[in-house]
Amino acid sequence: MPVSRVYTGGSIVYFQGDKGDDVYVLQSGRVVLISTAIDSGEEIREEVQVGEFFAVKSSMGRYPREETAQVIGKTTLVVFKLPEFEQFILKNTRLILKMLRVFSKQLRDIHRQVRNILKADSTRDPAYELMNVAESFYRSGNVDHAVYAFERYLSYYPGGEFASRAQELLQMARKGQTYPLGYPALESQQHQDSSGLDPGFMAQSMMPADSVDEDPYAMPMDDDFGDSSDSGIDATELLMEGLQHYQNGDYDEAAERFEKAQEVTSPHTEDEADAVARCLYELGRTQIKQKRINDASQTFSNYIKLHPTGAAVKPSIFQLGIIAQSSGNNERAASLFKKVVSMNPPDDMTDEAKKRLEALT
Repeated sequence: MPVSRVYTGGSIVYFQGDKGDDVYVLQSGRVVLISTAIDSGEEIREEVQVGEFFAVKSSMGRYPREETAQVIGKTTLVVFKLPEFEQFILKNTRLILKMLRVFSKQLRDIHRQVRNILKADSTRDPAYELMNVAESFYRSGNVDHAVYAFERYLSYYPGGEFASRAQELLQMARKGQTYPLGYPALESQQHQDSSGLDPGFMAQSMMPADSVDEDPYAMPMDDDFGDSSDSGIDATELLMEGLQHYQNGDYDEAAERFEKAQEVTSPHTEDEADAVARCLYELGRTQIKQKRINDASQTFSNYIKLHPTGAAVKPSIFQLGIIAQSSGNNERAASLFKKVVSMNPPDDMTDEAKKRLEALT
């Protein structure tokens, strides 16, 4: 039988890329579906209407979620397991027709976005366009489509200009990793030797963080996103000042610096963009030190929404799990820790999430 679940404001029903067979219908409250346009990379926010089903395609197709579903305010959802949902719609042909119309519109939208990508520069060759489509799928979280497109590229152009790049991204996608933040743009690699790609880029962009104190909210490896001298983050004054204040215990001053960094809405370089994102994550950690737990929860959620491929997505989810566990919301905590465990690469944070998950079950 379908079950009713109550969610508090800011809760995540599921993340983009999660796998599951639950189908949801909004009974009361508000839910926003957050996804990324494959042609522009812009965030798309679509509010679910009361009585509307969501997570239908991914459940029935048995592929990862295509969007993140976030609750706004107190919300009640009715949750169907896939067999229950299939039995339900078989008795309601009107619902089937409605879903077919919705799916048809979504498919047309995808075709339009792909056409926009292909028409962006009609002078480019088919190999470039295929690679561009593959990376667009990967950036938007459509990993299965991206894997297929990368495989097609390597099949058609095994010695092609982007073969090394396609192989590298294909391996990342197969491992379940998100598109790496700051990865060199495809256009910048055209007509260049593929050996120019930094082979250590993935390790740098996915580096975990490292704890500097005895903090009940701290995580394994909580403060070291990588040597700042290598990543260029040390060039951003606000980030460095904020980290220094944090280490000295001046949390108000640290929070002021990290908040100030969020005013940079159009970073000019990848290093600056990395610094802004890092400051948002560090703001959440600082708010925990200030005992502003609700603010910290919102900050970590914002990080995930604004930087879905950022280096601190996994630490942010972990912190949200600890906050939920500390507030007694064990169901939400377990869901978040499961997400951490599923994320690559396995590390100390993964082990800690497993321990906390076992303690909750």
